[in-house]
Amino acid sequence: MAVQAGSAPLSRAPSVPFRSRVWGFGSIYAKTMRDSRLALIVLSGLLGGLLLYAAIALNAAYSTLASRSELTGLVNDIPQALRGITGNPVNVGTIGGYFSWKYGPLYEISVGIWSILALSSTLAAEARRGSLDMVAASPFGKRRIAVEKLAAHVTGMTIVMAVVALTAWASTNAFDHLPGDALPVSACVGFALWVGLLGLVSGSVAWALAPFVGRASSAGVAGAVLMGGYVVSGYAPSVPALAIPADLSWFYWTAGHVPLAGQYDWLSLVPVAIVTVVLFAVGVEAFGRRDLGSSSAIPVPAMPGALLGTSGPVRRSFGERLPLALAWGIGLAIYGGLIAASSRSFSTEMNKTPDMVKLLHQVFPTYDVASAGGFLQLMVGLGFIAVGLAAATLVSGWASDETDGRLELLLATPMVRARWAIAGGIGVFGAIAVLTAVTMAGIALGVASAGGDIVTPAVGTLSLALYAGAAAGVGFAVGGLVRSSIAGEATALVVILSSLIDLFAPPLHLPDWFHGLALNAHMGQPMVGHWDVPGVVACLAIAVGGLFLGAWGMRRRDVGR
Repeated sequence: MAVQAGSAPLSRAPSVPFRSRVWGFGSIYAKTMRDSRLALIVLSGLLGGLLLYAAIALNAAYSTLASRSELTGLVNDIPQALRGITGNPVNVGTIGGYFSWKYGPLYEISVGIWSILALSSTLAAEARRGSLDMVAASPFGKRRIAVEKLAAHVTGMTIVMAVVALTAWASTNAFDHLPGDALPVSACVGFALWVGLLGLVSGSVAWALAPFVGRASSAGVAGAVLMGGYVVSGYAPSVPALAIPADLSWFYWTAGHVPLAGQYDWLSLVPVAIVTVVLFAVGVEAFGRRDLGSSSAIPVPAMPGALLGTSGPVRRSFGERLPLALAWGIGLAIYGGLIAASSRSFSTEMNKTPDMVKLLHQVFPTYDVASAGGFLQLMVGLGFIAVGLAAATLVSGWASDETDGRLELLLATPMVRARWAIAGGIGVFGAIAVLTAVTMAGIALGVASAGGDIVTPAVGTLSLALYAGAAAGVGFAVGGLVRSSIAGEATALVVILSSLIDLFAPPLHLPDWFHGLALNAHMGQPMVGHWDVPGVVACLAIAVGGLFLGAWGMRRRDVGR
């Protein structure tokens, strides 16, 4: 019998249904979009909700032209030294101008941090874990892999900024009580485009450096560029020596573009876009030319052997969560330390202007902002959002054992499902404790430099751990009872809803029971020594009860369901 030599014909690849492609199958781009859904939910909810809150709060506190004129005069009288942090006020008598001055810096920094974290790890971290080896061995080229992952991040940024633009337009037109409050579409789009470009250019620094120095080092350098550029840009008008470094900052380039306040400088966005595209191209080409996982990271101290996770499930969970907890803790320590160091000088300036104290008391009726402790309580109150999101990322790491398929291997050892859930949760609580300890050290140093009481605010920092633990407890319960793949999203959703309820309830005079739905509404004012004991007990109960409820749920469902 004759046999014809030759290669067998290649079979046609099966087509992937559209619904499956949307869910993340069939392309690198779609899978990356699916993997980033948690970040999209968090950012869209926070940034959109903050815009809505600003519109409601300003109209509730200043509903007449005379009160808006008084507000403008008070803000314009802020010392130039403080404007290096708060920004330069432009047309603050309107909703758009007030929002740009008060919350614009928060948008710039938060979106920039998200972009840095995403673009520093999307290739470098996967290459280090080895998850890109099989993908790179497929017909996909390395440059295509990089381009599709980058395109997914740009798409995610576009979605978040579309939510911001839509919320800005809807909220200002819905609460159009005074002339100038209602914003045109061009102003809302201009603001979203500005924030999105600043976020992408910050992330592009990490993207370009990651193939050379690795994930952690690239994120560190890009974060330093982000914060350093913001600081030198803010203080350049009052410190002439900072004029030259400020010229290198994209914050300084776009300082004249304040579209929500009716001030436009579209051309200033062009160099930002050019720098972004160039750095993106550098990152793609570097990834295409270098070996997978090959980098020359900046040297850092090695992890102690006891923390490598080789002595049981609790230590393994804690060791895996520790680097992320330290990163969040250092960031919160820097923020808290700066706020604590400026608390006494801020309260001194406020006491010189009683009208400013009245203004802040109307916007934040539950805080004594004229005191150093009250100001610190107000500012650290914003840290609940950050520590809650940190808890969401830690819970996602706990759930990754199941979602990434490692749990089947772990359960092949003499370990039952409930023990895995509880041991992993204890590791997460340990990571939250480390995060809180680092934050506490930063706040204590800041208070010491200001010459205030160290013990009270340091102990008050424990409220962050209680809040994060309670949010994590909800994630554990959802992960065990429903499925672990949504545990992180559930934690983030609790944080977002709690933050929005706590923001909206006081200025809108909503019922106490509704305000009580927010976790952070039950902490009291621990930075000044006033604790809400029932709230503390409730947070502990939610944290511990959620963990055991999740362990009970794990015993009743199939792994991976």
